[in-house]
Amino acid sequence: MAGFRWIVFLFIFCFINPLAAAEHVVVQLKWVNQFQFAGYYAALEKGFYKAAGFDVELRPNGYDGAFVSPVDAVVSGKAQYGISNSGLVLDYLNGKPVVALAATLQHSAVSWIVLEKSGIRNIHDMANKRLMTVFPLSESLELLEPFRAEGIAPEKLNLIQTVFDLQPLIDGKVDAYDGYVTNEPFLLEQKGIAYRLIDPRTYGIDFYGDVLFTSQNELREHPERVAAFRKASMDGWRYAMAHPEEITDLILNKYAPQKTREHLRYEAKAMWDLMQPEIIEIGHMNPGRWLHIAEVMVEHKRLIDDKALHSFIYNEEDYQPDLLRYLRIATIASIIALLLAGIATWIYRINRRLTREIAAREAAEQQLRRLSETDALTGLANRRAFDQQLHKEFQRFLRYRHTFSIVMIDIDLFKRINDTYGHPAGDHVLTEFAWRLRDHIRKTDILARIGGEEFAIMLPETYPWEAKKRTLLLQQIISKTPFKLSDTTDTPVMITASFGISSVAENDLIADAALIRADTALYEAKNNGRNQVILFNADRKPVLVADKTTA
Repeated sequence: MAGFRWIVFLFIFCFINPLAAAEHVVVQLKWVNQFQFAGYYAALEKGFYKAAGFDVELRPNGYDGAFVSPVDAVVSGKAQYGISNSGLVLDYLNGKPVVALAATLQHSAVSWIVLEKSGIRNIHDMANKRLMTVFPLSESLELLEPFRAEGIAPEKLNLIQTVFDLQPLIDGKVDAYDGYVTNEPFLLEQKGIAYRLIDPRTYGIDFYGDVLFTSQNELREHPERVAAFRKASMDGWRYAMAHPEEITDLILNKYAPQKTREHLRYEAKAMWDLMQPEIIEIGHMNPGRWLHIAEVMVEHKRLIDDKALHSFIYNEEDYQPDLLRYLRIATIASIIALLLAGIATWIYRINRRLTREIAAREAAEQQLRRLSETDALTGLANRRAFDQQLHKEFQRFLRYRHTFSIVMIDIDLFKRINDTYGHPAGDHVLTEFAWRLRDHIRKTDILARIGGEEFAIMLPETYPWEAKKRTLLLQQIISKTPFKLSDTTDTPVMITASFGISSVAENDLIADAALIRADTALYEAKNNGRNQVILFNADRKPVLVADKTTA
């Protein structure tokens, strides 16, 4: 009976649904009509939406200085879908029921724009300047995060509501403008005005851009519609990026006749660089990267894990059954059941015996593998396991450009502990040292005992400034609390450690390059007097980034 219901459902879906009236769907764009939304125009004009059963209305934004928050429009039900930026995850964490469906830009196009003559060169030069940006501030978070990263509180900034016009910047009425690298630079170049981009990526803030999203209510009530709309939209984007000249003609003729062909071509080229469609599927979203973005946005003050973002990141398999796959499996299972009916008992007995043997062998292999990759004293990963993880992370960097940092750690003057109190006391100190490090790193970080009193930490998705901040905390945790020499004695001893930090670099050819630089920085810390943190900078010179602390 259940199988009959599936067949009836398939008949209705395949034959009746295409004849039904197209569903009216509203998409709230985040800006005026331009190449920024080319994929949605292509999906509409080339029939992808129509084939999926949609009558789509694209609502532009920002005309006449009026800005509508796409998040508010979707949450209120005025639109079913919208385009926002990575600030969407902060809206979600703050209680707004939104779901990210696809990231059309792998790197955000938002950047601060300043005039060359202003003398502004970096974030610190902007601290007391007039900054024109978009309100609510959730629409501009990737521009505010670099200030936090550099220790400048956003509430101290002089933020001015944007008028969506470069003229105040040109006239000197504001010092910096919240713009898109795909758009405003072209306008300044046409006027012959020299400018400078203060890009958040320079400060380790690399967020997604132009995120297609919907509401949790839309996904809950219409999962099939969400899946179909996402697919049709991504089909439109693939077509637009494969036929930029055709879509440029379409935009000029129907959507943005006030634009020039040169301007639209400039946008298309800039967006190609931000989308990277030749190496990354359009719309791809990495849960680990969303987790990192969320951690940065809340300044690591809130506990965020994969479960916290489960309802935020769209996964079609969670909402829509694959009916054809079900039928194929059911058919194959029925045939196999008929063919094997006469020998089912024999297969069962053989399978049980083989399963026990395989399970025992796999358990033994797993135990041996665990022993070969674990430090016997501390229970941490050993050098062999750390090297394997380092090579995996380096390959991920080469493919996706996801950065990572390495911290090398050495207990200061550890030989004195062994010589003074004996090797059992030294082993106890090593174990407690390992536990302190383990209890104060993230779940995604990899901690290993490299050998003797030397340890290493690999921090995925972590830029140098963040690695520095986390390492300084570890230094304080080690140096401020005494270590016991055994479980049966209260005799304490103060321990300090030296730390060396390096991050993967664009020109690294081998996985060990960052490790070697971190090791160089570590020995610089030891030679400079120990109990300090040294960061290896881009000029290949170790630089002191933390004051010495006297235990």
